[in-house]
Parts: sequence; structure tokens; C-alpha cells
Amino acid sequence: MFLEIKIRKDGEEKWVNAHKFFDYMIKEYSKVKYEGKKVDPYPDRVNKFYDNIPKELIDMWAKAYPNVDIKGECEKARVWLLSNTNKAKKDFKGFTNRWLGKACQNGGSIPVQMEHKIEKQIQERREYMEKSKVEDAATREEKQEIISDILAKLSKKKGSKK
Repeated sequence: MFLEIKIRKDGEEKWVNAHKFFDYMIKEYSKVKYEGKKVDPYPDRVNKFYDNIPKELIDMWAKAYPNVDIKGECEKARVWLLSNTNKAKKDFKGFTNRWLGKACQNGGSIPVQMEHKIEKQIQERREYMEKSKVEDAATREEKQEIISDILAKLSKKKGSKK
């Protein structure tokens, strides 16, 4: 497809090839120098960053955000970046740092292993039940006294209703 745009150069208007014009403008006015460089597609840049995060940076984040699962949150950040390309970011390190800060403020994401917690509760319940079978909380006389007190209170209530 051939596109032309109208430009004014030195007060004179003329039609020029749009592709050549924009190529010139990008090279002339862009902060990034593209000589011999090829810019990777956005998903490739995102994946390259998250696959090659330096260990020192992960350790720094772990120290700064102690209650956050760094690797898990980095994967969440990667997925967010790849699924929200209309909100593309350039500074992945800064974006991830802000992401981890928000995760820390929201209570963190250190995974709790529920199966161990449930197993522990089951074990504690079993020990409690075994202990209750072995030990009587009250002697036979104390139990009899409690039952007779309850029966007396019940008979008083029946008598007061009549």
C-alpha cells in the first residue's frame, strides 16, 4: 500500500511518501537510536524480562516485601502485562516493584499450606478425644450432684408455671 502525506518545507507544500517520512521522523527525533537494532515484539520483551530476573533483584524484593510470594506475584504481573496489551508498560522492573508493593499492602501472598493445617487440627482433635476418654473431668459424686441440681431447677420451673 502506498500512502502520501502533504508536508510544508521551507514554505512550499508537497506530497511525500508517508513511509519514508515517518521513518525519517522516527530516526531524527526519537530518543532511541535504532541503527542496527530490531525491537522485539511486546510479548517477547515481557517474557524475556520475567524469565531472566536477576537473583539479586529477587532477593532485594524479598527483603523489602517479606510477606509476599515474589515468584508467584511476578507471574501474576507477567500475565497481567500479556493480557492487557492496551496498557503496555516500558519499565517492567518499576512496574513489578509497584505490583509487589501493592501486594504487600494488601496483606501479602505467602501461600499457607492448608493440608498441613487441617492435618494438625485433626491430630489435635484426636489427642483431645483420647485424653477425654482417659481423664474424667468430674468424679462420679460431682456428676451426680450436677444432675440432681439440674433436676431440682427443672422441677422448680414446672412448679412455678402451674
